[in-house]
Amino acid sequence: MVTKENIAIIIPFHKNIEMLRLSIHTLEDSITGEKPQIIIIGNNNNPNELNLIEIEFGQYDIYKIPENLFWPGAINFGSRQTDKEYLLFCDPDLFYTEKWLDNLLDCYNQHKNVGAVSAKIINPLNNRIMDFGMGYNHFNTIHIGKDLPINHPTTLEDRKVQAACGAVFLTSHELFKRVNGIDTSMPYIYCDNDYSVKIAELGFDTWVAARSVVYHKGNTDTHNSKYENFKYLREDSKAAFYAKNRDRIKINISECFSYMYNWIKSNDFPLQYGYYLFNFCTLLDSEEYIKILPSMGLSVVNQKNITLPKRDITQINLCDYISTRMIYSNMPFIYFVDNFMSLYNNELYYKIRNISNDIVIDRQCNILPLNQIKNKLV
Repeated sequence: MVTKENIAIIIPFHKNIEMLRLSIHTLEDSITGEKPQIIIIGNNNNPNELNLIEIEFGQYDIYKIPENLFWPGAINFGSRQTDKEYLLFCDPDLFYTEKWLDNLLDCYNQHKNVGAVSAKIINPLNNRIMDFGMGYNHFNTIHIGKDLPINHPTTLEDRKVQAACGAVFLTSHELFKRVNGIDTSMPYIYCDNDYSVKIAELGFDTWVAARSVVYHKGNTDTHNSKYENFKYLREDSKAAFYAKNRDRIKINISECFSYMYNWIKSNDFPLQYGYYLFNFCTLLDSEEYIKILPSMGLSVVNQKNITLPKRDITQINLCDYISTRMIYSNMPFIYFVDNFMSLYNNELYYKIRNISNDIVIDRQCNILPLNQIKNKLV
């Protein structure tokens, strides 16, 4: 059984002492009772970035390495500095809420065959979900429920998933050693996904804890050293993951849809027969999503494919792409987009189109009534 006394929190740190100061402050405020061991792994080939760590956080176990270890290397190094039974990896740009740790440990202890547990990770700018478990389409990860509000009904229960975000990652020290830690060939992304693949092959599951809530700056911070200094490693890391794991992961688009579909059904939203689908999605395998829709009662009788200039465009003006004749049609529509939030602020369209039976789906497997987007209920 994992407890606060038998875990080591390992925090890799590259630069930005002010960010780390705020993160540690919220960490200290969030933990009551016995404090776990806290290890900070400072790593930067510019040692000036590391000089303040010991002054600021001398009460913790501090290691200063004058080279760039990247996240996998820093995590592996930190794991060797403790004999605690469990390891909890926490990014230096996390900000913690009350009882996040208690709830994370509860999730680990309450489920069987647990190999790793992550938290419900929230965007600090808009209070929306950044990560709450991942699945896979043919070429990318699916961040299930991404951009839903923090307490959306589909995210209130712990969830067993194929992968979870390593910004918060709780695992046993023994299991970590059995799989040789984190693969350093993926220094930028996907090394956390790879860890879940490795433990799954040993019969262990990855979970996300619904009541363990943390805020993560991540890519919302343009000066985050990962995104500012090392973005060139992104594509190589992704390629390394798929070269290694292409035949070990499961394409599970239907399963990722199931959380939202079950919610839609339980709320008696009237699904229609014979939808016209506007495909704004930029994924190469978008048709694989569309093939699944009939099994969920979303029968598509016709569709129009629309080419957008880039992925995850922030605003789609529906009046620019849908003809006047179609706007006034009584046929129910499905709008397939990269991100459902791109359909906010279509006030003219919503004024002239009867959208009461229209549905939005996106590449993260969100399914939402368009009326909820119009009224900003999601």
